[in-house]
Amino acid sequence: MDATATMNSPTTAKRFVSTDTRSLVGAVLLGIVFVLVQQVAHRIDALINPACVIVGGVTWATMTALVVLCYRQPAGIITAEVAAFTGLATGLSPLALFFIPANGLGSLVYSLVAWKLPMTGWGQHLAAQFATNLAGNVCVAIGLKAILNLPTPVILVAAGITTAAGTIGGTIFTRIIYENVLHAGVLK
Repeated sequence: MDATATMNSPTTAKRFVSTDTRSLVGAVLLGIVFVLVQQVAHRIDALINPACVIVGGVTWATMTALVVLCYRQPAGIITAEVAAFTGLATGLSPLALFFIPANGLGSLVYSLVAWKLPMTGWGQHLAAQFATNLAGNVCVAIGLKAILNLPTPVILVAAGITTAAGTIGGTIFTRIIYENVLHAGVLK
């Protein structure tokens, strides 16, 4: 077994990196889906409460996790950054510049957790989502201060709500969707 693999089960190795064509093409295609989902989600959030990105946070967390679980790295980074740069180019949010580090870091954090844990139980998905959402929302919180100059208590509340929503929603949707993808045999 090489240095980029760890045991997922007694019979299969789980890799951190996958550079096969299927993973790279899948990353670009999912990047486009990610863009479309985020464009809609952020507009819904703008109607509900622009300070707390709840729908966008849940969809971001779910898409980030699914790409990593299905295609590994560098697919996770490719998908994340396609979405981030498109968000920046389309003016998705005044904070779009901070989506670049948030998306990349979030993808790497989820990859590290998923690489080390078997990702078969709710607790493992919850741990991966919490770490991912925390990392991504730290980047966005810096943007809230740098771009919008919001007071620190407002930033902490907004980031806390978005982290909680992304962690809970992302965990539920990721586990359900990923298990269905595995049972369907799509990734074989």
